[in-house]
Amino acid sequence: MRCSRSTRGLTCAAAALACAAAVAAAGELSAGALLAVAAAGAVVTATGLARRAGAGTAPVGRRGLPWLGWLGAAVAWELVTLADDDLPTLSDLADPVLASPVLRGGATLAWLAAGAWLVTRPGSRRPG
Repeated sequence: MRCSRSTRGLTCAAAALACAAAVAAAGELSAGALLAVAAAGAVVTATGLARRAGAGTAPVGRRGLPWLGWLGAAVAWELVTLADDDLPTLSDLADPVLASPVLRGGATLAWLAAGAWLVTRPGSRRPG
């Protein structure tokens, strides 16, 4: 059975809103929020793997170097915080911002939107 593009879009939007509402209502570091995020993340990951999302795009090349720099800085910060208990981790810095249920739900929607963008990247090219 095939669904129309608008039906899939509405289903995805409803699921994303349900996930964000669950995260907002469940509270910080709760089992309910963890389950909602893990389930949504698993669906996005499985969809991306099944579609081979991004396989048809050109290699990133040098355009990815700034992102690699940001990733390296984040990893370095986390490693330094492991050695020094007085320094806050990135999640400690985000906790005051995400304490509000509305902002926590919004951050969840942004995370899911980023996942949806990755999933909709061109898949592998099949010979026609």
